[in-house]
Amino acid sequence: MVEITVCGTAVERASAERATVTVQSRWSAPRPDEAMRAVAEAHERLITDAKGHESAGAAESWHADRVWISHHEEWVGEGQPRRSVYTAAASVTVRFRDFEVLGTWIGVVGLHQTHEVGGIAWSLSEETERERAKAARTRAIADAVERAGDYASAAGLGAPVVDAIQEPGTTPPAPPRGKARMATMAMESADAAPAVSLEAGELEVRAAVEVRFVADALRHVV
Repeated sequence: MVEITVCGTAVERASAERATVTVQSRWSAPRPDEAMRAVAEAHERLITDAKGHESAGAAESWHADRVWISHHEEWVGEGQPRRSVYTAAASVTVRFRDFEVLGTWIGVVGLHQTHEVGGIAWSLSEETERERAKAARTRAIADAVERAGDYASAAGLGAPVVDAIQEPGTTPPAPPRGKARMATMAMESADAAPAVSLEAGELEVRAAVEVRFVADALRHVV
């Protein structure tokens, strides 16, 4: 009996369905109340926009931070006293379904000096991600079976039979007592769990699985 351990992998692709963007309101002033007032007004406008996009169905969800303020001393010039600067900031994060509405909103908020638009994180809906992950896991098993078959054929062994399955990064199953480990034909590295790579356009859902097979040596008839 020979053991064959392989890693099966698969990648499923789907077009981005969600876009998450964070817009931060930030303002600096020589007085704390000035900085707080400017940011509070800008922040409230963003929250109103976020609520409106969610109500209209263009956005799936949103959340906002509280306004906070920091202070530092700014160097003015040689021999001059340092100047106190107060910076207030707060952010609103919105997860959009409608990319056209998102583009329009970014164009509008970007005109305000108090607003800083962060990068966009592209993702799939939860339903699509589950479906693609399930399909990727199924294909990863099929890939492992094919790999094991190739190794068994090349080594002159019989058809391999699944003995254990695990995701990379989990605790390996203990080998059955009394069974000697005769050989390990292959082991390939892979990511610990299915993961989604965020990028514009098509997104990837990956799966990897480690499978241990056993195969008998073929008997030659003289």
